[in-house]
Amino acid sequence: MKIRLGIIASVGVGAGLAYLFDPDQGRRRRAQIRDKAVSATHSMNETLEGKTRHWSNLARGYVAEARSLFARGRRAAQETSARVAKPA
Repeated sequence: MKIRLGIIASVGVGAGLAYLFDPDQGRRRRAQIRDKAVSATHSMNETLEGKTRHWSNLARGYVAEARSLFARGRRAAQETSARVAKPA
């Protein structure tokens, strides 16, 4: 069973190399593969930059919201203490 798998794999690798290094079409095929790899890399980088920007903005929003809640709580406590401290 292992021998058959090895033979099949060898034939597949050989066919792939013959396809890529064909004297007539090999250069064009290799260029296409290179161009697709470069395009995929650029696309992945753009996606990662967008996701990074999204998560950064989301985190900043949460921080701003938390600060707002704490500031509102402090303001309410100060107003309450000011009302209690006033003589009636």
